Amino acid sequence: MNKSLFGFIWQYSKRQQIIILLITVCSFPILYLSLELPKRIINDAIGSTAFPKSLLGFPLEQVPYLLALCFGFLAMVIINNGIKYTLNIYKGLTGERMLRRLRYELYERVLRFRLPHFRRVSSGEIIPMITAEVQPLGGFIADAIALPAFQGGTLLVYLTFIFMQDPLLGAAAIALYPVQGYIIPRLQKKVNALGKARVKNLRDLSDKVGETIAGIGEIHANDTNAYHIAQINDRLQKNFEIRFEIFRRKFAIKFLNNFMNQLTPFFFYSIGGYLVIQGDISFGALVAVLAAYKDLAGPWKELLGYYQQLADTKVKYDSVVEQFDPEDIYPIERLTENAALDVENATELDLSNVTYGGEGAGQSVDEINLKLPIGKSIGLFGGEGSGRRQLMQLLSGLLSPTSGRVQLANVSVDTMPQSFLGQHFGYVDADPHIFTGTVRENILYGLRHRPVSEFDGSDKDAAYRKSEVEMTGGRAFDLRADWYDLDAAGVGSMEELGTRAIDIADAVGLGDDIFSMGLQARLDAEADPKFADNLLKARQALAHEMAGSLDVSDYVDFWDAKKYNHSATLAENLLFGLPVTGVAGISTVANHPTVRQILKDHDLEATLIEMGLQVAEIMVELFSDLSGDNDLLSTYSFIAPDDIPEFEEILSRKKAGKLGSVKGDRARLIGLSFMLIPTRHRLGLIDKDLENTIVALRPAVQEKLTEAAGEEFFFFDPDAISGALSIEDNLLFGKPRFDRANARDFIEKAIAAIIEEHALRPSIMFAGLGFNVGVAGSRLSSGQKTRLAIARTLMRRPKILVVDDVITGSGTAAERRLLTAARELLPDATFIVGLSSPAMLPDFDYAVALEQGTVVAKGEPESVVPVVLKEAA
Repeated sequence: MNKSLFGFIWQYSKRQQIIILLITVCSFPILYLSLELPKRIINDAIGSTAFPKSLLGFPLEQVPYLLALCFGFLAMVIINNGIKYTLNIYKGLTGERMLRRLRYELYERVLRFRLPHFRRVSSGEIIPMITAEVQPLGGFIADAIALPAFQGGTLLVYLTFIFMQDPLLGAAAIALYPVQGYIIPRLQKKVNALGKARVKNLRDLSDKVGETIAGIGEIHANDTNAYHIAQINDRLQKNFEIRFEIFRRKFAIKFLNNFMNQLTPFFFYSIGGYLVIQGDISFGALVAVLAAYKDLAGPWKELLGYYQQLADTKVKYDSVVEQFDPEDIYPIERLTENAALDVENATELDLSNVTYGGEGAGQSVDEINLKLPIGKSIGLFGGEGSGRRQLMQLLSGLLSPTSGRVQLANVSVDTMPQSFLGQHFGYVDADPHIFTGTVRENILYGLRHRPVSEFDGSDKDAAYRKSEVEMTGGRAFDLRADWYDLDAAGVGSMEELGTRAIDIADAVGLGDDIFSMGLQARLDAEADPKFADNLLKARQALAHEMAGSLDVSDYVDFWDAKKYNHSATLAENLLFGLPVTGVAGISTVANHPTVRQILKDHDLEATLIEMGLQVAEIMVELFSDLSGDNDLLSTYSFIAPDDIPEFEEILSRKKAGKLGSVKGDRARLIGLSFMLIPTRHRLGLIDKDLENTIVALRPAVQEKLTEAAGEEFFFFDPDAISGALSIEDNLLFGKPRFDRANARDFIEKAIAAIIEEHALRPSIMFAGLGFNVGVAGSRLSSGQKTRLAIARTLMRRPKILVVDDVITGSGTAAERRLLTAARELLPDATFIVGLSSPAMLPDFDYAVALEQGTVVAKGEPESVVPVVLKEAA
């Protein structure tokens, strides 16, 4: 990165800055004329009696002459403001492009950081620098040359005008500038130092907040929230003290500036008044000088502000350079090159005197010499502190050796471009990162190396976007292009790609999980009409099969338009459907104006409010003293722990006879009633008469809701798929009974059989690929994350696959199945598997044993295992 702020500005916006400067210079003659014309208007048009006067060769009487000068002045004002408008727009555009360039360069540098660098800095430091801290730089870059040129030039125009009227007044105007120019920079120097301290403290604060978020589980488990609060308080106090000192000094500077600016008019009124009285200058000249000086304060203030902004911006830029320009950063070619290296005939991965250290005890390797055979399976055993993890990352090109070389076909692995490493090497460890998005996006993630085809250029803004990216120094990759490398996956179409993703997920043991995710997915019948049709046929077959079973009613409450479903909520029974948001939206139904009106029209509102009050009383009485993580709350209560105080207040207002005075209470209470499920809650609040009323209301409810909000609700239809229900619920078209402990087992067996019979598993698996894994895979277990990462790597068929600590090596059936599946999927690949147990070493073609960063045994597994066992003994 360019170490100098102005060096960066000039390097990337030289042409724009020159244009800004030229526009600025063009404004000065106009500005001078706008100062001269008021003097002419007062002295020549208003104060003179000698008419006619000549203007541009035309003789004019007093009034026409006055109007001509006034319109001339108006023209100068319009032209001057037009120039300012053009200048500001162009400056803004330049600043935004430079800010975009800077942010892009910083992000690209993050991609070039070596792994050890991320152990020295946290995301809490890096993220704010790219997002918030560089934001002021954009505005400053736009003004870096333009503002001092424009305001300095404006100041010179005003001073020239004043000196032209009288040199003594000109001297008075600039008398205090040298004093300000001497004192202000010295006062500002301390403010700059405080600014640096503030930036550093804010980074520390951001780091601690990020650490709290990452370790929130440990904080709760160890009851250390008070300690972390103390840490934050300490940094907040330090930030307060720094900012308070900055305010004191900044306002001291402002006080001094204001005092000196107000002192100068004293000289004008006294000296200028004396000169007018003596007849040395005209009254119009003094008025013009005073007007000019009034405007003179603006440019001078802007210049002083610019100096302060420059100092603050340099602090930010210097800190950014310091953070984003480490000595050991990867060269840019590692990211950008797309070299095709000839390694097809390589027979071994050669490690020659490889040493790596500097991370801490047990995290180094010392002068390792190995020749690992290509195309074989290699077991690399090493316990804790053996340096195994570091060696595995050296083999995959994620770390660079401190000395020595890791070579493939005489090419150092750490110098290979990422385009080659990403397509030929694969690395998975026990703690993979899962990206926010769907299972499908994560499995196919490794196929998004480069766009395989450009985005359709018929889009009018495609060329504009590309030119903007290139203009700001970026690589013009369009997110809307086709990114999936089908050749890397060994398939010919997107449909085949989806099938292969499912096959790989099945092979690594993720298939049942994705299948379960698919059962809970919601189906868009219009998007996949064939699957919807097959699902409907399977539903009818399941219903027919269950109808023939004598005990089916013991397990399932089917949806029947003429019956009340005792295993469903009151809201579902009233609507005989769901909001488009699904079950999660039931609590909001009570707020729908059409539903509220229907309840009023059929005298149900008061009944449901009273029922809601009874529910609230019971919930508050039973659960108010329970902690938020108590199982009883999640099983039986539909009042969240944080909402219990609110319902306590509602109940207290009810006792005081003030329930009707609070508008929102009625909807909240009806919402509680809507959540009641008779077989689950067993409160005895829904009697037979209410059930009959609800069932009788269904046709009217559906008709009115369809008219008022047709797209907001899905209604149950035995002959149609509901988009508000999951695939499993659509298939069952009913509710498992909550009062039967083994209902779930019965239903799962019945559904599994019908799915098998109708060959629905592939389609359900496809639906499961659309499951959203949450932020960084938060909705997945650690085992699911690991299997997903393995599937992601296997999907792109690397030639060398490095797997560390995923298979412990203890020899369990699951581990052996995973290893066998990987070998079957990539029969020609080289497998290097890091093991923490030696039990599975005989399963590999070649074995290596590490201890304290050195190789203690290598070769055939039969010769390595005895050495390992001896060392262990």
